[in-house]
Amino acid sequence: MLDYSYYPFKNNLENIGADDLLRLKSVSEGWYIDYKVQGLKIPDFAKHLSGFANQYGGWLFIGVEEGSDGTRTASRFPGIPNDQLEKVSRDIREAAAAHVNPEVLYEERIISGPIEEIGLANGYCILIVGIPMSLNTPHIHSSGRIYRRLADQSKPKEETDRFILDELWRRGTNHQEKVTHFLGTIPDLPDAQSDMAWAHIYLRPAQHQVGPERKFSFDDFSRIIKNKDVSALGVWCPMQALQTTADGYLARQIDGNDPSLATLSFRWWHDGTARLDIPLNSYDFDSFSEVRDKHKYVDDFCELARLQGYSNIKIVDYSLLAQALASLANFYLQILNFKGDKRNTYSCFTLRNVFFTSPYVDSEVFLERIRENSIPITADNVISVPSEPKEENMFIHNFSVRDVDFTSQEKYQPIPYLYSAPIFYNIFHSVGIVSSPEEFTKDTEAWGFDKINSYTQDP
Repeated sequence: MLDYSYYPFKNNLENIGADDLLRLKSVSEGWYIDYKVQGLKIPDFAKHLSGFANQYGGWLFIGVEEGSDGTRTASRFPGIPNDQLEKVSRDIREAAAAHVNPEVLYEERIISGPIEEIGLANGYCILIVGIPMSLNTPHIHSSGRIYRRLADQSKPKEETDRFILDELWRRGTNHQEKVTHFLGTIPDLPDAQSDMAWAHIYLRPAQHQVGPERKFSFDDFSRIIKNKDVSALGVWCPMQALQTTADGYLARQIDGNDPSLATLSFRWWHDGTARLDIPLNSYDFDSFSEVRDKHKYVDDFCELARLQGYSNIKIVDYSLLAQALASLANFYLQILNFKGDKRNTYSCFTLRNVFFTSPYVDSEVFLERIRENSIPITADNVISVPSEPKEENMFIHNFSVRDVDFTSQEKYQPIPYLYSAPIFYNIFHSVGIVSSPEEFTKDTEAWGFDKINSYTQDP
């Protein structure tokens, strides 16, 4: 359930019954409540949704009649015919998405008859629409007007007061600045790792869509990450250290690493945000030639570097990035599936400590490109894409990409790669490994599938 400034019921929204609705007989229309006997036109729905969102939030009841005695409380509960429910619900959805900008977040609860205590007949229902107070204000109606709720009016009022309008803009701006600051924050590193190259990726669910009700405990987190029963499919990397944090959970890969230092990590926040922390192996020219047992084209790259005069370069190896990213993204997808979270998600990333380094990926196509265009050099120490992340400019991952059978190996196996491909491509693009999506899709060797058994666990 969403967070509300005012909640008129005794029970949770999903458990509302006759007793909860009878409480409305003492609740008047105003700041938080509006009663409608039947559905409205779509633009009128949009006025009410934006008015509540811009003010303190509130509740719109469809199928409830207001009293005629001046109290403006609920008097009868006639409901609307069941065959009208789909249209009314669709109209509200269109009003929230197409007639208000930005989109209004809301949730619905349907109360179906017969319920004798409130006089709701068989074949009729009451639609309850909850709209929380928005932090993403102002929500502007398709007419170009901004509406708010007022205590003494049953209809939202067009706002013209400049001070109030400025406050609405300020509320939205302050919230967005906090989100942008959070998504732009990268973790501190121990002194011993202060010069290491890292990729930090944030994944965040859409804030204008309703999230799931299901709780997510540490035991649930541990069960998914450890995957002892091998029930979760897809590319997988083992995590040995799991713990709670002040605002979520953390999983770290410590086998073969100093556990007191930063390692490959997956961090989960209770609001559904996750951060993937991926260390990128870095080498000087001499030490890079010693990893030829792991990569096919190290000798070719080193020879080309000598011919082009790059004898003192620092090399950052991105050859395992796709597999590490897909593995950690798979944790996120499994958690979303467990929770029943069908929201679209957004992502952004930051690369750190990559100043004047040469990117390497173990691919023959990559070698062909650098023979023609020279070895690329990363000119920035920190690369953040987008530079000021917010939903409007982050990479979107539509739910449809992961809307498959998670128990089918054939259907699910490619999903973590498809989900993480926009991130992977943009990282490669930002450091000069590829220059176009066409180059990216053709260079399948750069995805590192031949290295998967050494670095990941594939159930």
